[in-house]
Amino acid sequence: MEDKDKMNLSDEKNQTPDNLNDNNQNEKDLEEKSVTSDQINETSEEISNKSETEEKSEEKGEKELSEMEKLQNEINQLKEEVNQWKDKFLRKMAEFDNYKKRVEQDQIQLIKYANEKLIKDLLPIIDDFERSLTFSKDELKNNSILQGVEMVYNKLMKILSDYGLKKIEALNQPFDFNYHEALLQVPKDGVEPLTVIEEVEKGYLLNDKVIRHSKVIVSSEMNIEANPSDNQNDNNEEVK
Repeated sequence: MEDKDKMNLSDEKNQTPDNLNDNNQNEKDLEEKSVTSDQINETSEEISNKSETEEKSEEKGEKELSEMEKLQNEINQLKEEVNQWKDKFLRKMAEFDNYKKRVEQDQIQLIKYANEKLIKDLLPIIDDFERSLTFSKDELKNNSILQGVEMVYNKLMKILSDYGLKKIEALNQPFDFNYHEALLQVPKDGVEPLTVIEEVEKGYLLNDKVIRHSKVIVSSEMNIEANPSDNQNDNNEEVK
């Protein structure tokens, strides 16, 4: 080792200034090259780091996009469900509103016609009153019992009319199956066909509802009979 060091020292002593400059230049070049290689390594590391960062950011962006798509799909599904529930709610509200109206109407009808059965049961009694009062005015004036019966009848009809009872006008009216029940058809002169010519039993309305049809006799078309003189002429013509 000592020999080598001595040789190096001798070499350094033997070197000329030009050789020293060259050596210095070479050292500088080596230093520059080492610096350049270090910079290149650093640059490559930065590039690799950037690429890794970009890849990570891209992956993160893709994940965020996929999450956003999932969230958007969930939002769309929730909107559809909301619309469906809203439609069901509106339908139920409409059904409930219709049901409420029907119930109210049924209650009104129930209250309006609550006395129907009672009044229908009283109609035969009213018929008996009317049959008992088929007398002339003179007879009524001279009979206090009939006058009392008439008074009771009038009071009863007044009370029933307050509850909505009303007679059906039938006599001399055109036949209407909504209000009349035809028992018989009879031809009658000077009367149009299907006209009520007799009322056998009165009909009644309760608040515009028919609770008993009027039993009536209705006119029919007249049968045109042959003239006897025409028949005689026909017979004479046959004899000739």
